[in-house]
Amino acid sequence: MSECPAQFIDLALDGRVVPDEIDDFVAAWHEGDSREELYEFLGMTFEEYSLWVRSANALTLILSARHRKQPLIDAVNDNYLTTHENARSVDRAVIESQLRSWLAQRG
Repeated sequence: MSECPAQFIDLALDGRVVPDEIDDFVAAWHEGDSREELYEFLGMTFEEYSLWVRSANALTLILSARHRKQPLIDAVNDNYLTTHENARSVDRAVIESQLRSWLAQRG
């Protein structure tokens, strides 16, 4: 991908890219000469970016919160509670730990 005319988040919300394609946008940012920070280039807020770098799995949560126009902190809290209640696998335990850490850092 040599050029990204639109930001990843907007394209994902429009259904024109899937979450897995974010790596193409990151590569385009590294290969390009953008003066934007990576999170701006992707169309994320710094808060969304800080969560995403902590847990790549949080990307669907970020997109869901944006789609529902829900504050990210509320979406994370809701997801954390659901994950905590249903944590039965190693993957869910890892995600729970990442969300708990991000929430603790916020306040």
